Amino acid sequence: MTRNQRPSLISGLVAACGLRMVRPQIDTVRLEGAHLRYLRGAITIAGMLAGWPGTAKIQPLRTARFDGEWVRAHNARPVAAGAVLYLHGGGYVASSPRAYRCVTGPLSRLTALPVLAVAYRRAPEHPFPAALDDAVAAYEWLLDQGHQPERIAIAGDSAGGHLAVGLLTTLAQRRSAMPAAVTLFSPLLDPTLTEAIRRDAVRPDPVMTPTFAARCSAAFHPAAEFADPRLSPLTATLALLRRFPPILTHVGGTECFAGDAERLHERLDLAGVTNRLFVVRGQVHSYVTLNRVVPEASLALRRAAIFLRSHMVGTNAEPAVIQPEGALR
Repeated sequence: MTRNQRPSLISGLVAACGLRMVRPQIDTVRLEGAHLRYLRGAITIAGMLAGWPGTAKIQPLRTARFDGEWVRAHNARPVAAGAVLYLHGGGYVASSPRAYRCVTGPLSRLTALPVLAVAYRRAPEHPFPAALDDAVAAYEWLLDQGHQPERIAIAGDSAGGHLAVGLLTTLAQRRSAMPAAVTLFSPLLDPTLTEAIRRDAVRPDPVMTPTFAARCSAAFHPAAEFADPRLSPLTATLALLRRFPPILTHVGGTECFAGDAERLHERLDLAGVTNRLFVVRGQVHSYVTLNRVVPEASLALRRAAIFLRSHMVGTNAEPAVIQPEGALR
């Protein structure tokens, strides 16, 4: 596990603004009616602004089992060379591939690979296991199209990080072929929120509260029964975890979810899975979406791209200069 020494000034400003402007409002949002429509619209607009002007080529994809879009940067190689399957955040209730082009576009450029962003079905209209079924369908579709698993990587942010680990757990249970590597950004890993509640009580998360996360969790899985390791990956047995591919995780140091990422890191170590965790001081939840303005977010994307390519057959990590942890200002 690695921690940076000093956060940049801009990331400090982001955290301060979040504490004053986002946190006081987020618990007032109800996941129904006009509130839910407003939340979805606001997240989409924010994502589009964060990614504007986008230069990647976007190609909508509709299949019999799932929808999504291909995101190809100008330097992306043909799909046959490999692909990244991206699962967006949004608490399972909001956001979309369109809102996450601020991440998928740069990730395509940095990996020089096309990114398939999955438009998985959202709660509360489509509770568990709808989103997981869509993620599994997207992965199996890539295999059916002739892609070798060793040339497929998976990336996920926030709820998409939870979904990515749920996908790995499903594949492990089925003893299916695993992707080459996975990168997680600010993953939500414990839907019971036990550690998140404890951390938030000690030091409030600037942008995400356990109360709102619990509301999303209830919308995603109204039964609130989280014994299934696809829902609670931290409870997965070591036998299941041993089948996991290499995993790289980035989480913000201010996040109430940081402890869950640390627990996953410890569990993967016990299982002998190649993995690395960066707890990046001063960063807020889903800070990777701010990669155009926050240097730590840009660094996380570059590091993730190198990690994914280094584990994919037939690709090599692109030369890149990565600053040492203490050099960020």
